[in-house]
Amino acid sequence: MAYTATFLVKNQAMGNFYTHHIRVTADAASGAVDTGFGTIAFLQHAAQSATTAGYRCFMNLNSGLTALNGTVAISGAANGDVIFLTVIGR
Repeated sequence: MAYTATFLVKNQAMGNFYTHHIRVTADAASGAVDTGFGTIAFLQHAAQSATTAGYRCFMNLNSGLTALNGTVAISGAANGDVIFLTVIGR
């Protein structure tokens, strides 16, 4: 199963960096979100609803935790958890 990602806002941050605000709904314990960036420079996450407090987010990694630029890996989530991501990249 794949995570459902909804892009809420896409805008220019500074120079050639852009900001994406993404709402992610988990449907498995781990998964990855493609941000559309070639590489991520900054990642901030906040849970709207999380049944597990120990979820983790990793920038520039895929769900197998191997390098994949522009992707955010999430692990330790539960089905139905909603996480907001603020991602700056290019």
